[in-house]
Amino acid sequence: MRLVRSSADREHREWPSGGEIARLVVTLVVATLLQTTVAPNIRILGANPDFALIIVVCVALLKGSEIGAVFGFLTGTLVAIALMEPLGLSAFVFVLIGFLAGRYAETADLSAGYAPLVSAFSATLLANLLLAMAQFLLAREVPLGFFLGRVLVPSLILNTLLAAPLYLVVRLWLRGAGDLRVARAR
Repeated sequence: MRLVRSSADREHREWPSGGEIARLVVTLVVATLLQTTVAPNIRILGANPDFALIIVVCVALLKGSEIGAVFGFLTGTLVAIALMEPLGLSAFVFVLIGFLAGRYAETADLSAGYAPLVSAFSATLLANLLLAMAQFLLAREVPLGFFLGRVLVPSLILNTLLAAPLYLVVRLWLRGAGDLRVARAR
């Protein structure tokens, strides 16, 4: 069981090493490329996969809230630049997603295999609701039935299904194959 960190643990926290930062940068580039080049060409259940969002959740679950928030900000900024979207909106949403998924990982027991699925489902729901709220505030109203039936529900299903394989790949990449063998031995 994982316990909440004490103040002494927070003071002695170490930042990632150079190798870990390099792996995170490669993960950032891959997430951005998947989101900008592959995702627009895939349509399943009427929705496009949100690879960047799922990878931000995976990194946050593995590395914690602070790295999750920084990774979310960088991912949201790069995706917005690449897709020529409003710059701050996706970065803001991804910072919140990265931080909240990281806090979930720091305070919950992640030994159950459903944590990435629950996190991806929750992140997709929160991200879509925040983006819909921003569209409403910008006076770009979308009918509620269309939003629920054609955007939200298909995105929830697709991103939740993609969370498990993407989490496994990101976990293997960021932690190495030896980590899985150690986890099974306990």
